[in-house]
Amino acid sequence: MKNTGAASQQNHLVESLSSAKSLADAKDYNAAAQVYSDLLKTDLPQVLRGEVLTNLAAALCFASHGANGEVALINLDQARECLLEALNYRSRQKMPAAWAVSRANLALVYLARHETAGRDEDMLSAHLALDGTEEALHEAGDAALQDWAKAIRDHLLELRDRRSERR
Repeated sequence: MKNTGAASQQNHLVESLSSAKSLADAKDYNAAAQVYSDLLKTDLPQVLRGEVLTNLAAALCFASHGANGEVALINLDQARECLLEALNYRSRQKMPAAWAVSRANLALVYLARHETAGRDEDMLSAHLALDGTEEALHEAGDAALQDWAKAIRDHLLELRDRRSERR
């Protein structure tokens, strides 16, 4: 009987993750965020908890686009907290690629906060969040994710250069 319960729990987990992915693919980010939030209320393995937190943060960040400023900032603040918590489960030493993905997503959340609120501190935080990500991805041998992190850094630098030109 115990195995049946574990299998049932595993099936529920797989179904929930599949549902959240389908909702996100359909751009129903608020519904995807709800599924991820519900999953966090269950007993998840640490590795999976870090992944769910990162996916929840992505859904919240996407949900902030098009939302009014106050709602967008609330979503982005929640996304930031999720990513900071995810890093507790994704160490650079044990999971360099997962760590880098959470950090790169954190940079994107700070960038979105900057675009929403216009705070220069968020741009600095975005740069700091990216520190070490390209190196970690290089060490992990993940060229595609390394290119993604580099593209985020390049975009941040381009925004900085544009701001400097306007002064």
